[in-house]
Amino acid sequence: MIREIQVEGVNPIESITDKMWSVFDILRNEPITPEDYHLVLFLLSIYKDGYFDGNIFLTRIKIRNIENRLHDYTAKNYAQYAEIYEAFEPSLHRLSENGLQAIIQLLLSIDITSLKSNFSDIFDNILYRIAKSQSRFGGEFLQPSELTRFICCLADLSERSTIFNPFAGVASFGVFLEKGQFYFGQEINFKTWAIGTLRILAYNRSNSCQFVKDDSILNWPDNNQKFDFILSNPPYGLRLSNNYRDMFPDYTTAEQFLIEKGISSLSSEGKLIAVLPNGFLFKSGREQQLRVHLVEADLIEAIISLPGGYVLNTGVPLIILLLNKAKANPGLVKFIDARKFFDSKGAGEMILDYRALYSEVKSELESDSLRMVTTRKIRDFEFNLNVPRYFQKRFKGVKLSKILEYIRGKRASNIEFGKLIRIRNLKDDKFEYYLDENSVENSELNRPYFRLIDETCLLLSIRWRILKPTIFKFEGTPILLSNDILAFKVNESLVNVSYLINELHSNYVQEQLESYRLGEPIPYIRRNDLLEIKVKLPSLKEQTAKVEGLEELSNNIKSLQQERNALAHGSSSLRFDEFASLKHTLGRPRQNILDWSDNLLHFLGNRTAEFQKLNMAFEKFYEIDIISALNEIKRDVNFMSEILEKGENGLIVNEYPLQLVSLSDINALTNHLTHDRFNFKLTRLPIKGEKLKERGIECNPTLLKTLIDNILTNANKHAFSNKDTANEVLIELIVIEDLLILEIKNNGQPFPKHFDKEKFISKYTTVNPVAGSGLGGYDINRIAEYFNNPGWELILNDDPIYPVKFKFHFQIKLIK
Repeated sequence: MIREIQVEGVNPIESITDKMWSVFDILRNEPITPEDYHLVLFLLSIYKDGYFDGNIFLTRIKIRNIENRLHDYTAKNYAQYAEIYEAFEPSLHRLSENGLQAIIQLLLSIDITSLKSNFSDIFDNILYRIAKSQSRFGGEFLQPSELTRFICCLADLSERSTIFNPFAGVASFGVFLEKGQFYFGQEINFKTWAIGTLRILAYNRSNSCQFVKDDSILNWPDNNQKFDFILSNPPYGLRLSNNYRDMFPDYTTAEQFLIEKGISSLSSEGKLIAVLPNGFLFKSGREQQLRVHLVEADLIEAIISLPGGYVLNTGVPLIILLLNKAKANPGLVKFIDARKFFDSKGAGEMILDYRALYSEVKSELESDSLRMVTTRKIRDFEFNLNVPRYFQKRFKGVKLSKILEYIRGKRASNIEFGKLIRIRNLKDDKFEYYLDENSVENSELNRPYFRLIDETCLLLSIRWRILKPTIFKFEGTPILLSNDILAFKVNESLVNVSYLINELHSNYVQEQLESYRLGEPIPYIRRNDLLEIKVKLPSLKEQTAKVEGLEELSNNIKSLQQERNALAHGSSSLRFDEFASLKHTLGRPRQNILDWSDNLLHFLGNRTAEFQKLNMAFEKFYEIDIISALNEIKRDVNFMSEILEKGENGLIVNEYPLQLVSLSDINALTNHLTHDRFNFKLTRLPIKGEKLKERGIECNPTLLKTLIDNILTNANKHAFSNKDTANEVLIELIVIEDLLILEIKNNGQPFPKHFDKEKFISKYTTVNPVAGSGLGGYDINRIAEYFNNPGWELILNDDPIYPVKFKFHFQIKLIK
């Protein structure tokens, strides 16, 4: 048996963990998916507990050898491993004999003494690295370790405490407990439960932990069973299905169930700590009724707001809710804004300084991160517990209510056609702020209620992040507004309209708006709160002077832009004629391909038995059916046509106008990508969430597809030399608050050492001169910069499963 020689001064945790990364090199060449990679933790665990001892493992190893040892009732942790194995058995059987042999030999080379001495740290190191690779899938059952440690500190657990952990995931709260404390956890997912049980064994906590595979809703503990602490990170936004609602008609969501049932299961001095979406703090209906009860019963000790994107499986901002039946400060609630306690390593990568945050929570002195709020003030705010509301700064100025008068408008319920103004029609410009109602066509009105406005007014959007202040000048034709836009009459004896528009765009107004906004994914502000916003209001003379200075600066900038555009136009016109001839030459062949594709699609539309047989053979060989293949040909030819229409000077990105493309259309664009011509399978994780058609990013669809195609082609040329079912490129779209993150990563061969982004984007630089021209990376960078994303990332060899990762960030805007 091979044993690793320990070198003095080498950290055994790092040494063993680094060696374990070699296992993922083996798995990348096996017919299993990254969802199977937790098998490594199972094999490492049974190796640690002696299941690979014996002469049989010095020769060729087969799966039955492992299964025989797992059925040996004298082996260590036999009872647990026998059940755990059921969760990993399918993954193990997908391994080839050579792959299993290579993994076992690598495990046997690890020093068993060092492994046992540091096993819990090594286990968690691997577990968290796998979860990070799996992105949102990993985050569905594993929360950041520092969040777990913070909550355990916050619980302030005493010796012999009893802890209940519903929706337990991989038993994170169970493994960080002290001796003498009893843990009871429930997890419904079999694979997640198996990983959690392995983790409890890794921490040697099986004697003090009862971790069961169970449904926390259907099998909540009996009412006579009380706990000192209930800790939970329930599924976010989970609405109870009918099979639950029949049993529990008073509950609509998992969060509501957890809090109400949890309170009844606490001992007389018990605490409940839950990680929840921040919508719980301000939603109406059942959530508001529950908030009223919690405040009036004086159960809330603290509310801690966390930034969006902290956990892997959601970009929604979260909160930590601390309920305490024996509060130290009755009548007071601590509100903590935890943003400054995070070290950001980029969008979606944040580390919590949990010790500093815990120190802040325990403080009794207010600071820029802590507010002590009375229940009376909470009542005044109508039980709205949104944390930013309690951190409002004091601004000098005049409230909008003093200079604006709300125009209710006339009810227009009987109008069938009219000029309906949408948020996208409003102006986001300090200087050109008049509504162009002539560009708004009369449209059919489907909703039953709109407001008719027939006077000059200021229009403000109350949805999304900006007000888009716009002046409607009434000249005889009224407009119609929905509830997303409010109309106000401006008191021009107090404020210059141009000055007011400028101030409404200012940072200090934006800061006030953020403290009042509610809701996700499209935030809004209530009218009464909007009118509480303050603006600086000097004399009319000073207002006029400021406006004149700003307009002069704006005119100078426009003049320079016009000169630049004129020069660019003159240069491009010289090259147009020759390329026009080329487009004309290719026009007919392109049209023939499209026409015959349509003819074939029409002809094959009648699916006969003979065609079905042919189609099955075609799909088996090419992994795509005939109809889909023809549709892909059409899409590719149309894509080529779009490129040719703009390409007289090569790929000139400025020729492709930027536009707001909905998140729904971005999902569709990635879903239409196929992998049949590549040596890998293409996995897509689309954007999840609500109102995807109402939000979008500024880009050009053709260029975005070009960018993605270049990355896929690069992976096919350099990462995957041969076709294999294990080869994978993963495209993941993640929304974190107002940011869309596009990640494209592959599990193929990594780039050479010392290769980096600068080499990748250099024109005519390539990893393999035979396979590529070196233009792909150059064009990817040009497109990304045109999309206002010059800081896009090429992350190499940071992930043992996906060694090559492209990461792009897009600002999300409102389309509606």
